[in-house]
Amino acid sequence: MTLALMQARMNLQANAQQTAGLPTEERRRRALRAIQERDLDGLWALVLAHLVLHGRRGIKISAATLTKYRQAYEAYWHWTEQAGVMLTRPHADAGLTYVRSLEANGRVSSTVGWHLASCKALYEALRWCNATEADPFRDVRPVADSTPKHQKGRLYTQDQISALLAVANAEEAVVVLLGADCGLRAGEIMGLQRSHLHLAEEPPMVYVIGKGAKTREVPLSRRTEAALRRWLDMTPGWGPALLGATSVGWAELTLQRLCKAAGVEYTKRTVHGLRRTAGTRLYEETLDLLETRDFLGHSSAQTTEVYVQYARNKKKPTNRDW
Repeated sequence: MTLALMQARMNLQANAQQTAGLPTEERRRRALRAIQERDLDGLWALVLAHLVLHGRRGIKISAATLTKYRQAYEAYWHWTEQAGVMLTRPHADAGLTYVRSLEANGRVSSTVGWHLASCKALYEALRWCNATEADPFRDVRPVADSTPKHQKGRLYTQDQISALLAVANAEEAVVVLLGADCGLRAGEIMGLQRSHLHLAEEPPMVYVIGKGAKTREVPLSRRTEAALRRWLDMTPGWGPALLGATSVGWAELTLQRLCKAAGVEYTKRTVHGLRRTAGTRLYEETLDLLETRDFLGHSSAQTTEVYVQYARNKKKPTNRDW
């Protein structure tokens, strides 16, 4: 565990412990005052405390999850103001109305899902503080998504990966190859520390902290190892972070720019398309669903099954040469 991660968890624990020790009436007063004064940070501190104390992940909730929850929390707060909905006394269909507004604005089901999870966490915290008895999201469900998972995102071909590498600098090449050859998520790439690299081992590995703080060791392809060594040689005084940037937003903008320079379509591929490329290639070469699951760090093989369909879609249609 990195020092930064340890410090972040200690801060979360300290906030939760302090808030839990408050009398219920004081928690209620703080919640209502934050709402009245439009103090988003003040109310968010109470939500965080409740998540750490009562949430399924507890203190191990990831920074990426908290970032998404915070974004969704702010979006819902702004929506209540625009829609004339009282935060502590929402009308009976407020939760359903909000979710339908997200869907009407083109939000995909996965995005609606974590918005919904954030809103549920908000009202659990408000009830914990005795600031409301409302539970407007209790029975709310997103509209079922009729689009198959494998049609939501596309892969990069090997020729496209080569085209991206041709226009990438040393740092950008590391990002492309950690995704396309090693299957790392964008957040995992941007969160890497130099101490996570084990280039002297055989085979060379990278230690990855994934979703839910789950860890795994991922072997490096030869070209990824070469790109990493080149980058490390160019930046000997840098650290502890592997890259100069640490935000997923930087990775997204960087890959968009590389795609434009290389003449590769970014839409529907995005940064995650690099991970799809790696997972699909591994399954094609091994035909082993469990090995692909472990390589990608999925908690369930059911999540990995979409890569079987990606591999099937890459094959030439049977009737093509009829």
